Amino acid sequence: MKVLIVDDNEELTDAVKDFLDSIGIECKVKNDGKEGLNEILTERGRYNLILLDMAMPQFSGYDVLDTLKTQGLLKSEQIVIFTASSITAKSIDDFLAAGAKEVLKKPVSLDELSQLIERYRS
Repeated sequence: MKVLIVDDNEELTDAVKDFLDSIGIECKVKNDGKEGLNEILTERGRYNLILLDMAMPQFSGYDVLDTLKTQGLLKSEQIVIFTASSITAKSIDDFLAAGAKEVLKKPVSLDELSQLIERYRS
């Protein structure tokens, strides 16, 4: 299984990557939205799961989703929104309608992360 994490919080991404590595999950991290988008476009369909933060400076998760949607690629990727708990129910509905598979609110427990991985393991 391959997971891509796109989040500007390096402390968080390091911790999640360490956990995923410890359970045998191949994981790549991009700490910038534009780098994350480039990785998704370059490696189209190769990730079983993409964890995407919405609140990143310069090029946000919203920008990533909009670009993928414009190019007709959003529904073909397994994108889970990985964002702060201040997100509204309307935003969650909008993300799901746009093609995101789920929304995972931070902070996330290792148990929640494990359950998420199991749902997308192929």
